[in-house]
Amino acid sequence: MRRTAPWMMAVVLAGAPAFAAQAQAPCGGLRFESGRMVFGRPLAPQGAETDACLAHVAQAVLARPAIRSVTVAAKLPDADRLDGRGLAAAKRAADVLVAAGVPRTRVSAVAPSSVEGEPAQLQLAYVERPAQPAVARLRAASGAVEAGATEAQLLARTVGDSLYPGELLRTGAGAQAELALADGSTVRVVENSLVKLGAIELMANLQRKVQLDLLRGSVETNAAPGGAGSIFEVRTRGAVAGVRGTRFRVAAQDDGTSRLETLEGKVALSAEQAEVEVSGGHGSRAKPGSPPEPPRPLLSAPTLVGPRGGAFATVPKVSWRTLEGAATYRVEVARTADFAAEVQTYATASAELAIPGPRQGKWFWRVMAVDGDGFVGFPSKIYAFDVQP
Repeated sequence: MRRTAPWMMAVVLAGAPAFAAQAQAPCGGLRFESGRMVFGRPLAPQGAETDACLAHVAQAVLARPAIRSVTVAAKLPDADRLDGRGLAAAKRAADVLVAAGVPRTRVSAVAPSSVEGEPAQLQLAYVERPAQPAVARLRAASGAVEAGATEAQLLARTVGDSLYPGELLRTGAGAQAELALADGSTVRVVENSLVKLGAIELMANLQRKVQLDLLRGSVETNAAPGGAGSIFEVRTRGAVAGVRGTRFRVAAQDDGTSRLETLEGKVALSAEQAEVEVSGGHGSRAKPGSPPEPPRPLLSAPTLVGPRGGAFATVPKVSWRTLEGAATYRVEVARTADFAAEVQTYATASAELAIPGPRQGKWFWRVMAVDGDGFVGFPSKIYAFDVQP
């Protein structure tokens, strides 16, 4: 691929679940924050719910190779602590972690003094010493998002987790993830996708090198500005998208076809020792064993009819004007206007959709037109509606 452009990139989208959305999950939700494990509800010294939470913690720890040790602290009233029951509770919890797969050499148990009047509970701390710098952070997630060294080792990940070179990230059906890369770029990974994180090198004069492998599915990126000689590459099985712009999508289809959609700037799509430059508002694809096709215009943004706001007792039907050239439409509904939280995606051939319910609160929605070859056009304006039963 040519290296003539001062800022080369290649193809590369999210939700931030709050504890309220995880209330029914083990531990009521779990976050790793500055050496402390933060739970959505107090963790009792023992019991079935505690064991389920600790098993969940063990899987989360195993998914984070940078965590070198875990300390279980049982904070019981001083009378129980001095009687030995505090340390016994901490050791029992440590044993649950070990039984769930955490190496015993990485787990310790303590019984520190508690604050008077504070309920008895377990608290967990960890020490993280990554062998190499993180290349990305999971900024937002909706649905099943997993990461690991291989597909056989993928485990659930949570918002705020660090990701390292060589790790895979997978989104399940109806799931999305947004990655904040170490160079300041963001990558949105849509449902049913698998991405491998490569090295991200940051050098002097804002020069950087970013590499991602899209093994299946689709991603959309907003690349940070880079200095002369910078490279941002997204690779599929049969193509490399080297982008001279900031917003673009790449899809790796099951049949080996790679599809590129440039929203802003310019992207160089390379395959079979050939290359085409795809400017904003255009798309191209490379079928297996073939060079990239000439760029084609992307469909424009649909015009939304409604609702454009307002409160409703039930989920309203959304509608838009028919767009010439559209084979189907992609409708996205999310909790936030940046489409990073609780994102759901629906496909329809008509110019309206009865969004499945029930759902409460404020929701944002937008529509994109898709042509007969699967190229996704520009997103519409964003409108919102409130469901208040």
